[in-house]
Amino acid sequence: ASFSLTNIAITATNGPDGSISPSGVVMVPYGTATNFLITPTANYHITNLVVDGSAVGITNNYLFPNVTNSHTISAWFGIDRYSLSVTTPFGGASPSGTTTNDYGTPVNALVIGSPVTAANTQYVAKGWTGTGSATNGSGTNTSFTLTNTSTLTWLWTTNYWLAPTSMSVNGSVNVT
Repeated sequence: ASFSLTNIAITATNGPDGSISPSGVVMVPYGTATNFLITPTANYHITNLVVDGSAVGITNNYLFPNVTNSHTISAWFGIDRYSLSVTTPFGGASPSGTTTNDYGTPVNALVIGSPVTAANTQYVAKGWTGTGSATNGSGTNTSFTLTNTSTLTWLWTTNYWLAPTSMSVNGSVNVT
């Protein structure tokens, strides 16, 4: 009599923006173990691993410890997402508040309503400070590409109205 081990098929597939290795139909000797490595493309992450139709969660490797029947394994990926927080003490801003965006999202930010006048005070946007993808600058608008968690804070100067008057007909006030 002659005996030989039977090979068992494991079908490994992946969604876009990542890979599983080994992939395709992988033949594994009966009763042996095999490991699969899951790797997202740059700026993507693993969203789920599905083994034999059941979600097993987020992991970058999976071991079949004792292969005695056929299996399927599928890896799924999603683009990285980052928050952008924009604040301004006066006027408005676009975008405003905190938003969540995909990696690589182009951002065109601007301050709205400069100058702002209240009584004898005027507030004028003069620039911004930024962290992450947003760098510091001057003016009332900026553009950048979001590649990490970022903040943008609009900066304003304060101008006061001065109306000098003379209390005497024999004098004057000269503002220089």
